[in-house]
Amino acid sequence: MKIGIIGTGVFSTSVALSLALKEENEIVMWSENKKLVSDYKKTQKIETLYKDRMFPKNIVLTNSYEEAVHSAQVVFLMTGVSYLEKVCTEIKGFLDSNIPLVIGTKGMAETNPKLVVDLVKKQVKNPISVLGGPTFSIDVANFEPVGFQLACKSKKHFKMIQELFDTTKVKLISSYDVQGVALCGCLKNVYAVGAGILEGLGYHESTHALYLTSVFRELESILSRFDGDFTTLTGLSGFGDLVLTCSSKTSRNFTYGTFLGKKDQNKAKSYLKDATVEGVSTMRAILPILQKERIKTPLLSCIQAIVENQEQPEMLVKEIMKEKKISLFQF
Repeated sequence: MKIGIIGTGVFSTSVALSLALKEENEIVMWSENKKLVSDYKKTQKIETLYKDRMFPKNIVLTNSYEEAVHSAQVVFLMTGVSYLEKVCTEIKGFLDSNIPLVIGTKGMAETNPKLVVDLVKKQVKNPISVLGGPTFSIDVANFEPVGFQLACKSKKHFKMIQELFDTTKVKLISSYDVQGVALCGCLKNVYAVGAGILEGLGYHESTHALYLTSVFRELESILSRFDGDFTTLTGLSGFGDLVLTCSSKTSRNFTYGTFLGKKDQNKAKSYLKDATVEGVSTMRAILPILQKERIKTPLLSCIQAIVENQEQPEMLVKEIMKEKKISLFQF
């Protein structure tokens, strides 16, 4: 089966490597980088990502959109969120409208504040799925057992995509909540900045557990207003991705937050220039939307105030501690 993948970043290549374990899969990856494609054809390597790793022969790289998506039976969209709508505009002439698209892009662009689902729907009429869940690219590339949640409206398409991974160590869980999975993929990065702030302040596991519990409740209120499903919140793309992103020191969003917690504005600004910290752009894009909908998000608002240097990092702890106490019992 031919599989098109738009993008050659660390996440898209890790997914490609996993898909290539099934020998019948023919993966064609698109990149705008002509030198990368030229070098790959000579060496079968992407040395900027995996210096000494030879890629299998069933992964091909191209600079041609047509070569990547024409006659593909499924196409994965895995570019940066800022480029997603433009990519859809450029590939739609080569796409059969029945071919399912799997969105692996997460986040929200500050210049175009829309969920990834809405960006894609604006340009193409194809059936859309969203890939979410608690995975770091290096773990996927090293074939460790990992889980993705695939949200789509069609059982047929879910089964087809599931079969692409059936000889891999990827567990694929189904969901119908396309909007909810996309929304969780945005917000978890912002909350990871908050977790990093607590780390930078020197707090330990008990405080992090309290924070995550508060995050869980806030995220529940957001999802409910966007008609999200509660099972999304408790599943891989909700609870699972929150735990991974908010507890791992290898997360860029978490790392950025630690600099804020340590009140090291110079390092924070420098890191923001050198690394992709999706949580910051997503925060700036999505908070006005939530405020317009009159959704109360005290944690997100507090994180934004700290990022913009309007509040001290300790304010996040005060916000957690003053959260309304909830009792299951009536007195």
